[in-house]
Amino acid sequence: MDYKFVVGLLVGVAIGALLMALSAPQQPAATQQQQTTTTQQTCPTSVDAIKKRGKLVVGTSADWPPYEYVDNGKVVGIDIDIAGKIAERLGVGLEVRDMKFSALIEAVKRGDVDIVIADMSITPEREIQVLFSIPYQADSSVVIARRGLQIKSVEDLKGRAIGVQVGTVQEDWAEKTLGTYSKIVRYDKVYPYMVEALRKGDLDAIVVGGVVGKAIVSRFPEFEPVYSLGVRYSAVAMPLCAYDLKIEVDTVIYDMLQTGEMERLISSWIGKWLYS
Repeated sequence: MDYKFVVGLLVGVAIGALLMALSAPQQPAATQQQQTTTTQQTCPTSVDAIKKRGKLVVGTSADWPPYEYVDNGKVVGIDIDIAGKIAERLGVGLEVRDMKFSALIEAVKRGDVDIVIADMSITPEREIQVLFSIPYQADSSVVIARRGLQIKSVEDLKGRAIGVQVGTVQEDWAEKTLGTYSKIVRYDKVYPYMVEALRKGDLDAIVVGGVVGKAIVSRFPEFEPVYSLGVRYSAVAMPLCAYDLKIEVDTVIYDMLQTGEMERLISSWIGKWLYS
């Protein structure tokens, strides 16, 4: 099957679902009046502070292609391009800091980074700790297994070794759903470590994001998707005080969604990674 058709289909469905969820949104700047002048001045990641510094510091976990991964020593991908658009709107440079996914929330809470963009799902637990932008991606999570194992349902995962990334919604699902009867193996990095473990047979299945999973299956035909979870929404995370920064980030995402630029960006990076 033509990869361009597959990529276009999965991205179109994801973006379509997201636009339905954000049906008839108002311009972000018009709806964000919660911040005060004092908050803006004291927040270490306020727009003024970022502009004074001259760069936007972004935290990510570069092991989740095609959203973020290392190519020729440089972190690239969908999320990095979105971060670049945000920096461009603010009129500053971009610094990307690669770290473990499980460390990202604390990094943004401490002010070590201004924003986190790492295909991070919005969850009630995270919303207590960070401020999220409007979502830029609607996706699912998917269980991927090695072909020939006859895994077709959650019940078939009983007694199997399942790989997950630490700190993700996929880890939460695996622990709650499979933890009592399967071996949950945790990794700090998905690609190449968790993927390679699945290839070698150290794992029977892995749980990853839907777009990531479909890209991996397209690149490694010895894998197959066997089970899909519910819809999740990915967004940019910021400190709780960063209301003015949220306005700018929301505006960038809103414009990219409405113009179709987000869909084109995601499709392009999936294609690049599949053939890199």
